[in-house]
Formats: sequence, C-alpha cells, structure tokens
Amino acid sequence: MGALLIITALLFVVSQAPSGVQQADAQSKTQLMHYGEDTIDLLKNSPPPLDKPDYDNKLQYYLSENKFDDLNEFLNDTLPDNVAYNVELYDGGRYFTIIRNGYPSGNGISFNEIIVTKGAPAGGVGHLTGTSITYKSFGNGSLIIPMDKMQNNNITAYNLILKISDLGIPVYQLLMDPRVEDSSGNDLDKSEYHINTSRDPWDGAGGYNLKSYAGGPYVIDVEDLTPIFLDQIKDWAENPIDVPSSKIDKIEFNDIMEHKQIDITFTLSNGSTKIVNITTDSSNVNILNTYDSGNDSEFLHIDTTSIAFDDCNKSKIIGIVVFNQAPFNLTIDNIAIKSDSQVVVNITIDGKDYSNPSSIIPVDIDLLHNDPARKVKVHKSVENFNYTHTTWLTGRPQIAVYPKDGTMRNYYSDSGISYTVLGNDRITNGDLRNFDILIIPHTNITEDNMNDDVARNVTEWVSDGGVLLAECASITGVEDRVEDVDSDNHSWHGFIGIDNIFNTTNTVQFIGWNSEQHNFNYFNYSQTNGSYLHPLAQSYTTDGTLPGTDGTISAFHLKTELMVENSLINPDNSIMAVPQVIESGGLDHPKITFIEAPFDKGTVIYLAGHDQSTYSQQRERLIFNSILYSTTAKVYSYGLLEIRITMWYK
Repeated sequence: MGALLIITALLFVVSQAPSGVQQADAQSKTQLMHYGEDTIDLLKNSPPPLDKPDYDNKLQYYLSENKFDDLNEFLNDTLPDNVAYNVELYDGGRYFTIIRNGYPSGNGISFNEIIVTKGAPAGGVGHLTGTSITYKSFGNGSLIIPMDKMQNNNITAYNLILKISDLGIPVYQLLMDPRVEDSSGNDLDKSEYHINTSRDPWDGAGGYNLKSYAGGPYVIDVEDLTPIFLDQIKDWAENPIDVPSSKIDKIEFNDIMEHKQIDITFTLSNGSTKIVNITTDSSNVNILNTYDSGNDSEFLHIDTTSIAFDDCNKSKIIGIVVFNQAPFNLTIDNIAIKSDSQVVVNITIDGKDYSNPSSIIPVDIDLLHNDPARKVKVHKSVENFNYTHTTWLTGRPQIAVYPKDGTMRNYYSDSGISYTVLGNDRITNGDLRNFDILIIPHTNITEDNMNDDVARNVTEWVSDGGVLLAECASITGVEDRVEDVDSDNHSWHGFIGIDNIFNTTNTVQFIGWNSEQHNFNYFNYSQTNGSYLHPLAQSYTTDGTLPGTDGTISAFHLKTELMVENSLINPDNSIMAVPQVIESGGLDHPKITFIEAPFDKGTVIYLAGHDQSTYSQQRERLIFNSILYSTTAKVYSYGLLEIRITMWYK
C-alpha cells in the first residue's frame, strides 16, 4: 500500500511537470517560472538511482556526485524544446556555471533553491574541492588554443589565455585522459579529442584538418566571440609579448658571489658588445648599469629584471634573458665574465663546464628576427563539437610572491604573466586578501624570516579559500611554520604532512585517490576527486608522465603511509606525482614530487625540484597550471548549496 501511495504521488508530480504540450503564452515570464518551479519539484520528488539508495532524491544525487551531465540530460528531456537554460551553483561569494547554453535573452528569468548535498556538515558549507566536470557544446567557429606539441610555446600561450579572460568571456579547458589504454588494457577511443579545424584560423582559407589534441587545450566558444574580440585575439596571438630570443637559465660560479661586483660582456658576431654591470649584497642582485659599443649591439636587449640569485645557493645567478630587437638575425659569439675586475675562469653556464683559463667563453647563440616561435598557435573549429569534461576560468588570477621572487623571474620572463612581491609587513597588514594565489619560490623558510604573525596570516588566508604553491626548499619550512601556529586546529602536521626529503631524477607520473577502491592508483578510473581529469594533471605525454628534476628537495615522503588511519597527514590529499619506478614502500608511501590537497576552503600545492624552467615546458606547466587553477571554476562537493536556474525562450 505504501509503495502504491509513493507511485501515485510521483505520478501526480510528473503530471504537473512541464511538457511539450504546455505552450508559452506570449513568452510569459510567469510561464517560465512555472517551468522552473515544476522542474525543481520534479527533481526533488524523483528517487535516486536504485544503486544509490542513500540519497534523498535525484537533485541531491546529481549535485553530490557532480553528475552535471545527467542533470543536463534530465532538464533537456523535461523542458519544452523552445526553452533554453543555464544552471549555476552559489558558494556564498560567487556563482559557478555548471551548465551553460548561451546568454539569456531579455525576457529570461532566474530562480534559486537551497539544496543540502549528501554528507553536509552541520551548520555550514563544505570546502571547494575537485573540479567542475560538465558537458559543454561548442559551435562551429570556436577558437582552440593547443597546449600540446602543436603549440609553438606552451608558456606564452598562458599569457594569451589570461588576456582573453580579461575580456570578460569564459575560457574553457578540455580536460583529457592521457592514457592509451583503459584499466583492462584495452585501447581507449580518443575520437572525442579529434576536431576538424581550419588551416587558417582567421579567414578560413586553405581547407581544414582533423586535429588530435592532448594536454588540455583551451577553447573560446563562438557564441562569446564578437568581431572586435576576434580581432583582438588575433592581434595578441600574432604579436604576443616579447618572447626571449635566448635565455641563460643559470650561471654557476666556483665561489660564493655575495658582496662582489660582476661584469658580463656579450659580444656579437660583428664584434660589437653589450656589457651588464651588477653588484651582489647578502641577498640581492643589483644592476649598476648596462651599455653597448654601438652597431648591432644597440639591438641586443638584456632583461636585467630577470637576473636573480639562487636563493639557496649564492654561487648561482639565474635568469638572464636575451632579446633580439633588430629587424635581422643576431648571433652572440662569446661571453666574458669578470668578478671584482678578475677574469672568472671556473664557471658553469646552463650545465656546461667552462674551466679553461681563457677569458672568452664561446657560446654561438643565434637570436632570430621575427621567429615564428613568438606566435601563439590558434585553431578554429569548422564543425560543432561536444565535450563532457570541461572546466573554465572565472577571471585572471592575482598572483602574490613571498618573500622575494627568485625563480619566479624565470617564469615571468617566459610568460609575461605579472606578479606582486609581498614582504612580511604587507602580509601582516592583510594584503593577501587581494590575491588568489601565493607562490613561495625556492627559498629557505624559517621562524626568523617568516614570523608567527606572517605564518598565521598565510594559514588563515589559505583556510579561507586561498591557493598556496610552495616550491622546492620552501616546502618543509612552510610545513613547520604552519604547525607552529595551527597545531590545535588540524590533526595532521602543517598543511599536508611532509616528512623526509629525498633526491630522485626518475620520470614521474600522476596518480589520484580512487574512492571506490580506497587507494591511490596511477590513474583514478572513477573520475572522482584527484582523478587524471584534474586541471593540474593535464599532460600531453602518454600516460601523464613528466621528466624528473633535481634540487634542494626533488622528492619527499609524507609523515605516514597513505592508508594508515589517524595518521599525521591531511586525509584529503587528492592528486600527486610519483616516480614511475616505484621505490620502497610502493604507492602507499611513494617518493612524491608534486602534491595537491584541500585545506579547509583553500588549496595547497607542493612542487619539488628547483627552477622548473630549466627542465622542460612540461614541468614548467605545473607552475602555470597551478596559477590558473586558483581561479578555475570549482564546486562544493558537500554541504549547503544554492542552485540557480536561468531560463529563457530561444
């Protein structure tokens, strides 16, 4: 009898739901409101799938499990064909679109509903975790920015992506599985990664090609492109920021170079010279002056703002960036370096030893004029295409760096993405509130340079939703400082629970937490939190591998094994990179080179290894993926949610 009553009630609700028979009277907003209210009621009164009996209804199930494509299918089947809709979730500060079908017309209408998702904590919302995995349709004429080997310069492409975001339009990313086989060893169907695109993205000339993408390309939907926007994007892509004609990543001296004057002379093939004079105090490199001997050297630009000490090794200077500003090619034949007027004869430049007593170092660096590598490749689709795993930028990230930029100068010189250096005073004054991500480059963090007030401000800022990226030597220091000021609030050590540090140069591979099998695998086949579809794990190499690195810290362990209950590690560690060659302890206790974990409402990312720009674009992409991740759309996995549906007539 009870079952009959439930069925009768459901049939009544269904009878009230919108259908194709219902007609919009003069495109009435009142009718749209009825559609919306009836649809929400239908969702709240529909039972969850039979294999998910713990959920109260379909709406709770869709939102708790991030089943946005299923929700989209439900709405599409339920609403009349002439009604379009967008769906957003509200996190208390911003709306995040989970289903987007264009812009509402003038007679559109929105309505909201509070939903309690499964596992909601008492009296509040859960933290932002995971990614928004949502279905998206892209129209013929959408722009695609490759992020794999089809791109001239992956790093410069990030600058274009952020410039487009500044236009106020969404920049989507297609999240991709880099595997070639599934968990059973069967070849994966990669057809969804194949898109027909015009050979000329700007005028459509030359026919089209079927291109196969990897590594998470970015897409701008044709619906968001006006002729003005299209012209602006073309100009930015064809004339990007100055890309270095060459970069000297590292000059390593035999002696510590603090409190010395260094003169570096660059000699071109025609004999003209450019000289850079610098002095070094206990922690900084100061530019005294630069001058040239005329002729071709006047076209040689040395970006002195990029020159910095290696924070942990004062015998290294990093980041000398060279530009050719001539309308023709240039060649640097040799470099001469003096320290306190004495010729330096025992140095290493970019890993090559120069111990010959000669004062002239032959380098033969070609600086090309109008190098095609300066341009950012952009493709244009010549067909409509659909994609199921999509996330998007909500705006340009505001980047803070602490306590000084160090290796960030190399990243800046590669990408042109600007940042702000914050000292202790600015952090204690609350300036972190104006930034989305805080980067702590390769530097030693101690109680002396990060006092309790600074450590507490950083910890609270992350807890409130900030994203922290710590690199190399700073990792263990940050952990200990957080533990000193926050030990009573969390059961684990620091932000994540880092223990011993190691060195490994093995190729690394992303792994993620598998909530179904309750372990970490090379790939998370369940596509839940920490899966290979995470924006941070996008890689264009087979099976998501990355080259190894070295540095003060090139790998680390966690405080205890991942599978141990009540351990001293953050239980929500979601994604990490480990050496392909599994060392002692296996995946339960690997040597980790990259890890991401939520911390309350915020996110913490640790990246082992020194200056990533000296290894490969694949490693350097981890820096920029982390930066963009700070304003990538995320959704609440659990907690109180407000859903907003906007409907309009097509």
